Amino acid sequence: MASTASHDNQPALDQEEEQDNEQDKINTPFDPKQVDIVPRKFTISSLLERLTHSELNLSPDFQRRANLWDDKRKSRLIESILLRIPLPSFYFKEDDDGNFSVVDGLQRLCAIFHFVKYSELNKATSAKPPLSPLRLTDLQYLKDLNGKEFSELERQFQRRINELEIEANVIRSTTPKEVMFNVFARLNQGGLPLSAQEIRHAIFPGIWREKIRDIANSTEFKNATEGKIPTDRQQDTEMVLRYFALYALEPKGQRPADQILDKFLNDTVETRLNTWSTSQWENAEKSFFNALQFALEIFGIHAFRKSHAQNARTPVNRGIFESQLMVITLLNPSDIAKLIQSRDKVSQLFGKEIDNPRSLLSRALRSGTGHAESSNVRIQEFTKIFNEVLNA
Repeated sequence: MASTASHDNQPALDQEEEQDNEQDKINTPFDPKQVDIVPRKFTISSLLERLTHSELNLSPDFQRRANLWDDKRKSRLIESILLRIPLPSFYFKEDDDGNFSVVDGLQRLCAIFHFVKYSELNKATSAKPPLSPLRLTDLQYLKDLNGKEFSELERQFQRRINELEIEANVIRSTTPKEVMFNVFARLNQGGLPLSAQEIRHAIFPGIWREKIRDIANSTEFKNATEGKIPTDRQQDTEMVLRYFALYALEPKGQRPADQILDKFLNDTVETRLNTWSTSQWENAEKSFFNALQFALEIFGIHAFRKSHAQNARTPVNRGIFESQLMVITLLNPSDIAKLIQSRDKVSQLFGKEIDNPRSLLSRALRSGTGHAESSNVRIQEFTKIFNEVLNA
């Protein structure tokens, strides 16, 4: 029988991977008593009723993969249900109004809804092109049902699907967001786990999500990075967010000590960006786009990369991206103009540091890259390079 796992294989990144060590382990401690998860049972018909009334969200910000299974895989799941084979547990996130978002089990629910009432799945996911009725195909045991839609099944089979009780764990809205972030991460460690940024989008609401997404989709960002930053797991939005998180600090660019990247970004979207006024967003966006342009003028084709001069270009590096932009943001226009004029000297000094595996900059780009200490060192070292040119 085909697997009922809800995830697919993770695609490879087109940008340089960072060796973050502890950063990729979402290990912020929390009090287990704060975890408010309750087990519940739901019939398929009750979940379909929720879907019909927009009380079950199949396309929250952290889910970009609704309805990915092919007809064969969906059919095998339906066959499992008809054979009374239990399904793995589902996980839902509850909001303050009692509505659910699917945390784990999205593909299974989509497969069932496609078969039972495809029109509601079309509305819920804005499927393009719209889905047609699912006809069972390539069944292993109930071969007489091949080619049939739900409406063509005998009543006993229809009832078996509609009355199926699934086991679900509901993450209550009273669970603190920091705790919920950890819970999401631990629930999504198999198959295609949610990235930290996808989880962040799910848990921390606010205008920051729209703003960061728009900037990541901007022509300026895509041109500056040559469209090399993947979007399927929100790698692009996290990359942009990392700059704005540094910008939002006082003083700018100086991260609090002993704080891993996920904790830092979570604190940023929860306590800093959501308090920004329209003018603050406008100023920050202007600084970002200006810094993008100036970085390209100073570093040329090697902007945001470990390469320099005549060396072959390396992939875009997230640590360099945020560091170069932040240091440029802190400069005045006359200093930026001088750096552009002296870009060969900047390249020479950068190359000297990056080619030395023992230099502070190289080490801060090689391991523990998401930690506050590494981020602060990168900004410090780029500042030194720029100051040496400016003071020459």
